[in-house]
Amino acid sequence: MFTSTTLITASSTPLQPPDGQEPSAPPEWVMLIPAGDFSGRDGRGPYRLDADAVLAAYAKAGLDLPIDYDHQTLSADAKAGPVPAAGWIQELDVRDGALWGRVSWTPRASELITSREYRYISPVFRVSKTGSILSLEGAGLTHYPNLDLNPISNAKGDNNMDDLLEQLRYMLNLPLSATSDDVVAELRKIMDKLQQAETAAQSRQPDPTQWVPMSQHKVVADELARLQADIAAQRAEAAVTEAMRSGKLAPALKDWAMAYATRDPNGFAEWTDKAPVIVSSDTKPTAHSSSATDILTDEDRIACALLGMSEADFAAHKQTIIKE
Repeated sequence: MFTSTTLITASSTPLQPPDGQEPSAPPEWVMLIPAGDFSGRDGRGPYRLDADAVLAAYAKAGLDLPIDYDHQTLSADAKAGPVPAAGWIQELDVRDGALWGRVSWTPRASELITSREYRYISPVFRVSKTGSILSLEGAGLTHYPNLDLNPISNAKGDNNMDDLLEQLRYMLNLPLSATSDDVVAELRKIMDKLQQAETAAQSRQPDPTQWVPMSQHKVVADELARLQADIAAQRAEAAVTEAMRSGKLAPALKDWAMAYATRDPNGFAEWTDKAPVIVSSDTKPTAHSSSATDILTDEDRIACALLGMSEADFAAHKQTIIKE
């Protein structure tokens, strides 16, 4: 016995087809525990299936679970005669949160069910103090349903349709009492909403006269970028040429100046304004003129400007080095 659990019986699940249909063999799969929170008509509950616990307990026991008549197994010790089984639960499965069982019915139980002498199956389960269903102990055929579960038809070929109807009720969030007509009506509502959404989406399609294809947009963007690069290069060339003409930039630094002026034209313009004149812009001396500074190169003059030396002093020092 589980010290923290209680044994519960709950009549449920009609096994007969609706009135007016010919009875056939009882269903192989029956719902034993519904999904979500539920209570019995007698007020017991609420309960909730702990599917992992129930499946683990069933696997650990390794036995088929009995389905008897009117829960006689629960009081078998007090009976003098046999307590026959109506069937055996040989497999459990969880479908959309509900517990289902695959039943192997006895010939006598099949006859009693198809002749409407028994219509409901009542699961027997153990629950914790908090209402969690921890194990399935079996079930019984009974006359008085306690749980409000969907009817399970046993007409030939109906089982799959009933399973589908049950899944649709769950997916559409409809009550367990919803009929097939209710399900169809809800599906039509959804189809109407989808049609309205599609119509609205089509009305929001862009006007082709106001837009251009992405491929054409890329061609235009690439051409614009190329033109902007050409213009930037031309402006940089003009700025560097002017800096060299004004004597603020040595020809040896042209490549550096071009990169700077192209990347940051404003920064290069600011540098040019503040740079000292390091290269004379006068006409170069002729062969008849001579000066001590004639031996200086443009690089030497840049060095003079950076070191703060006069070109004459630098030229004299350079003459000394050359003589040595």
